Amino acid sequence: MSRTAISAFLVTLNEAEHISAVIDSLSCFEEVVVVDSGSTDGTAEIARRMGATVYQRDWLGYSKQKALAAGLCKHDWLFNVDGDEVVPPALAEELIKLAAREDISAIKIPINDFILGEPLHRLSRKRKIIRMFKRGFARYPEDRTVHENLEVDGAVVTAHGELHHFGYSAPEVFFAKQLKYAVLRAQDKHRCGKRGSIAKLSFIFPFTFIKVFLIRGLVFSGYRGLVVAMAESVYAFSKELQLLGLRMSKTHE
Repeated sequence: MSRTAISAFLVTLNEAEHISAVIDSLSCFEEVVVVDSGSTDGTAEIARRMGATVYQRDWLGYSKQKALAAGLCKHDWLFNVDGDEVVPPALAEELIKLAAREDISAIKIPINDFILGEPLHRLSRKRKIIRMFKRGFARYPEDRTVHENLEVDGAVVTAHGELHHFGYSAPEVFFAKQLKYAVLRAQDKHRCGKRGSIAKLSFIFPFTFIKVFLIRGLVFSGYRGLVVAMAESVYAFSKELQLLGLRMSKTHE
């Protein structure tokens, strides 16, 4: 039986630190497409040198940029990887086998965040995100500029293997990204008519911390789990604060 061809695609901006390892881990797939939005650190040149097909496009927001990149791919099975995520060989082999199935439309993949160079504990519950999908059966939402969870028609299965995410190795980078995402997500929610709440603002930080650190089992990851729990709590608090600020500014117009 011939194997199903898979296109891997990335959207990048200044990912030179990890891009070589990322593209090397995708070498078993038939195509690697990189859509770069003006990197100044050599990301595009490194990707091109390693055999990826590289396009330069202005930044449109996470959702639209990924949809654009998917549209530039040749094959019907599409695998989205970030510029700081490495695909272990076991996961790559699993995805190739899953792509041969005709009864599924998408694959959800656990993501193991490396904090200060070390992965989370095996008992800590990992984020699971749909990253591989069949063309025509999934779409990126048009009303989101961040946390662009795919909308899928058909069956979704979860892979056993994990993506290794190295973008949070430095805590200051982790927290800066959470603050950036909080602003973008609050703007998305505001455009959809959501209103910030002072009551929610008062309890969202401790609620998120308990949920992440204890219920999701990040406590097993020790200080690394503490970093993740604090960062996600900061994100939740900042998003609600930003949404509340947008509500108040609109009221005073």
